[in-house]
Amino acid sequence: MKICNDNFIKSFKNLINKCLDFIYPENINCIICDKSIKKTNTYSVCKSCFNEMNFILNGCIKCGKPIIHHSLEKEFIEGCSYCFDKSFYFDKSISCIEYNDITKKIILGLKYNQKTFMTKYIAQIMKEKLDLENVKFDYILFVPLHRKRLNKRGFNQAQKIALSLSKVINIPILDCISREKNTRMLYKLSKQERKKELKNVFAVNENIKLINNKNVLLIDDIFTTGLTTNEISKILKLSGVNKVFVMTLLTRANDNYVME
Repeated sequence: MKICNDNFIKSFKNLINKCLDFIYPENINCIICDKSIKKTNTYSVCKSCFNEMNFILNGCIKCGKPIIHHSLEKEFIEGCSYCFDKSFYFDKSISCIEYNDITKKIILGLKYNQKTFMTKYIAQIMKEKLDLENVKFDYILFVPLHRKRLNKRGFNQAQKIALSLSKVINIPILDCISREKNTRMLYKLSKQERKKELKNVFAVNENIKLINNKNVLLIDDIFTTGLTTNEISKILKLSGVNKVFVMTLLTRANDNYVME
């Protein structure tokens, strides 16, 4: 009976995947603007949108924000002007692309338009960025949602990205962090309000023991102030994790830097 049930579940999953392939055929339309594209287009993005994607080549060694002004050597040693005087619990934050009016549509489409197929391309971008970074980790973690927001949205975008990345780089994912408080929408809050809102929000689960003295990669969608990932990094370090690397698809550029 169990074999029959397993076969039925497998067949049902195959049917669902075929339906999704029909609804969202790969490389037919740009995932950002929905314009028709060639099947050879990278990340299933049209040329116009791709040209607006500013991939971060020289990111800050601490917070990962793009460094535009290169005259100060300390930016590569101590961190950029945003973070050089700040203390972070994570060891390094890595972001792939600068946040702008075009790239934000990837995350908005994923979070609010149910375009979960986008995680396949996000994972590919992250893999290519990780290939350039000298970081080694044992598990992939993700920023959790509170159960009320999870039930409303139907999925956690950070978890979806982490699952896709896990498949691409063959490193296991671990669900070991919980969100104990349903916080307000953080992007609407000031930095000080965010700090207060995030206090004592996160907790670790029983399986945290699996990553004692291990290195982990913590996945989120956007790095803005770093307060959320830093708060999680703090409880991970206090729970015995060795190193915490943060990775996001997008980050907001440091407004203090001016192109000269």
